[in-house]
Amino acid sequence: MGESTTITQIRLKFSEQRCTQVAQLMAVMSNPIRFHILCALRCEPFTVSELVEITEAGVSNVSQQLKMMLLAGYLVKERRGKRIYYKLQEQRIALLLNQLEELFPERQNLADR
Repeated sequence: MGESTTITQIRLKFSEQRCTQVAQLMAVMSNPIRFHILCALRCEPFTVSELVEITEAGVSNVSQQLKMMLLAGYLVKERRGKRIYYKLQEQRIALLLNQLEELFPERQNLADR
């Protein structure tokens, strides 16, 4: 018995490679500190000390999270004088964060869900 058209379409649309890429990004975003950093960097580039202030996390934690996201290719850093700024490498992350912001409004009451 052959595959149905729907099954074939789903297999083509959601290849193993594509699912792995999405799962990797979701794993990065599943950490609250990394998610907070990504949300901040969606707005503009920031230094480590600024991201520490924004996230209220320790310097070593923020540095560790930035390093991991740099190695994964989600961020880039640029030197401006003596300071190093981090920014998003991929616009897809900003687009995804915009969608999440719409799905989870800032002042949504838990009882309204």
